[in-house]
Amino acid sequence: MSGVSDSGAYKALKWQVLHGSLARRVIIRAFLFVIAVSSLPLMLLVCDTETTTLYPVNSDECATHLGLLDPNSILGRVLKPFIPIACPHMRYAQCKESDNLIIAVVRELIGKHLLNHDAKSLCVGWGSASAEMALRKLGFANVYGVYRHPFFTLKQKQVVYEFDYEDNSFDFILTRDLDKVSVPALLIDEVERILKPGGLGAMVVSIKSSSPSSLIRSATPVSSFLKSSSVMHVTSLIGFTLVAFRKKFDTIASFKQYQLPADCGSIMRNKPFMGHLEPLVKEKLMQRDRGIAYLPNFTHVSPKRRLVYIDMGAREAANFSNSNWFLPSYPLDSRAFDAYIVDHNALVLTSHVNKPGVTFIYHPGLAGNFVKPESATVQDIELPFDDEEFDFLRWFNETVETADFVVLKMNMGKAELKLLFELFETRAICSVDELFIQCSNSDSETGGRVYKENCMELCKGLRSSGVYVHQWWGS
Repeated sequence: MSGVSDSGAYKALKWQVLHGSLARRVIIRAFLFVIAVSSLPLMLLVCDTETTTLYPVNSDECATHLGLLDPNSILGRVLKPFIPIACPHMRYAQCKESDNLIIAVVRELIGKHLLNHDAKSLCVGWGSASAEMALRKLGFANVYGVYRHPFFTLKQKQVVYEFDYEDNSFDFILTRDLDKVSVPALLIDEVERILKPGGLGAMVVSIKSSSPSSLIRSATPVSSFLKSSSVMHVTSLIGFTLVAFRKKFDTIASFKQYQLPADCGSIMRNKPFMGHLEPLVKEKLMQRDRGIAYLPNFTHVSPKRRLVYIDMGAREAANFSNSNWFLPSYPLDSRAFDAYIVDHNALVLTSHVNKPGVTFIYHPGLAGNFVKPESATVQDIELPFDDEEFDFLRWFNETVETADFVVLKMNMGKAELKLLFELFETRAICSVDELFIQCSNSDSETGGRVYKENCMELCKGLRSSGVYVHQWWGS
């Protein structure tokens, strides 16, 4: 009897193994294992060569850039042991460290007044999903994330890095991918391309030690490949090097594409009055000054406060008498201002040196006087002086630091335009309450119609950036 019983039990077990739930579980696990093993080459290909993948933020946890590998999914749990082999940069344990690093980077940039919360931001490459969430937690509302892999094109026979965004699209771009790409210069080129003029780029790169020499070596790959930006800040953070750079203003059209930060002093104060500005014109109108919407007509400016007036490149001022060197019909008396005439012309010096309340600032660089069309770049503007001779920005910041109301009048010359770019790049323009751009230079001096049209376009771009600016046609 026992033999028959043992035989029956064996048959039942055999049937259960071949046809029961145990068989199904074994077959399913074996099938998933085969999928996991066969997926390794594909995962390697995906991690190294996939093109742009955009992903939404739908969780408070660290996310990977591939939804297929979500650790909470069935397939994700099966593939989890293989992910560190195929995609070492996606180890889940690194998520928290990445969050802390991103938060430290953003706080550093905000603390240095290089970044503000209203910046349209893009997080690029590894850790972009968690970086995007970290920025949102810090108060950034307009944030995007994109994981971009290099891909090899047979047609061009080269590795290509391209982002599916238009030129001049973002105010702030953050990436940790410089150490992970084979051609860093191509990545930096793309970041510069989609940054707006005046926009901030932040590269986080690895560092071997905290010594100053190591910091410089780790920042060099970034600074050496920059073409249209200047390095603004380099520091060590949590074992990494942060290199922050700002894209330069290079054309008159740049002002149309850039918005000054919401905490920019003059922009905040003048926003309610921008609608009062007079229309822009291509030619000088008779008695034009009577139609100028001077800012003091709309906001109270006490003569008892410190008022500063700066006239840059005052070529026509050499012919002014003692009574009419100031802006005609301006609501405030010229004697209420600390006035500074910035010029290279000795005739202007002799004309103003004895006037009470007027200080002459000799600036040998204000010699150029013609701005090319909108395609003209800063590279076209060759200044005939060494910047070390006179640091205008430092002088300007020191002069307006304690001022309560600042009026700036400047020609649209080569040197002046370069300085205007720098005022924007350094945010010093936020100290200027009212700006006048000289548009009245004669045809023989400046190229006539082209000059005047560019003057109008410049003022239009400045107004779109929030600057309270007028065209000035002279006396």
